[in-house]
Amino acid sequence: MLIAICGPAAAQQALLTTSELRHWKLTLPLDADGDGKADEISRLAGYRNPPWFTPTTEGILFRANAGGARTSGSTAYARAELRELDESGRPAAWDCLGDTRNLKLEQVVLHTTTAKPEATIGQIHDAKNDNLMFKYVGPAGANGSTDTGRIELLWNDAAQSEVLDAAYTLGQPMRVKVAVNKGAVQVTYRNLVSGLEKQVAARLDPTSIVGACFFKVGVYIQACSKLDAYGKPNAVCEKKGWDARRYDAPEAYAEVLIQRIEM
Repeated sequence: MLIAICGPAAAQQALLTTSELRHWKLTLPLDADGDGKADEISRLAGYRNPPWFTPTTEGILFRANAGGARTSGSTAYARAELRELDESGRPAAWDCLGDTRNLKLEQVVLHTTTAKPEATIGQIHDAKNDNLMFKYVGPAGANGSTDTGRIELLWNDAAQSEVLDAAYTLGQPMRVKVAVNKGAVQVTYRNLVSGLEKQVAARLDPTSIVGACFFKVGVYIQACSKLDAYGKPNAVCEKKGWDARRYDAPEAYAEVLIQRIEM
């Protein structure tokens, strides 16, 4: 279910296309070359790989599955996610506490896993930690397509958090603005259907920063299966020690539609 954005503002702004993604590289929940790691795509103009990365007339669909290929053996989760690049096409690396950066994002969470209906949908990351992220968390007994859950903001490796939207229904477009100014972060969230708007001021903790920072957007699924889609055990997932009902099937997925990105 996608609830359309109506009105002059929506009509005047072009929706996201792959040609606009020259400052991003893509990680997919696939291991096409069999090297044991998630595939990365650096040149995205004209690229498509349904259902994982699908340009449409409404934007670009990102899908990650609970049994998808992962970036390393130390993470339990798969992703269909963009990672920021600099002007020269190299991985972006800006000073978390000294630089000024801005990100504007319009997106829709369309679908989630059901056993553990959680997905990260935007991040500031460094060489090791989640400096700031916002995520969708669904209700118990989720069906994955029409649920009402919440959008959370977490920062300093999840040491601090705040709810941005306590009644977000799947299919509702949102607008998120992240303004970073020398370690001070202003996040503005707006649900474009309900009209709810919230601002949160956060500060990055110098003691939790490792290396330089960069933005990530897309869907980083927060659900996993003990046996992945390639028939291999996911030892990190199994070590979570959850109740059996919290483990999803390998094919269970989360999907996000990104309509606009500005930096």
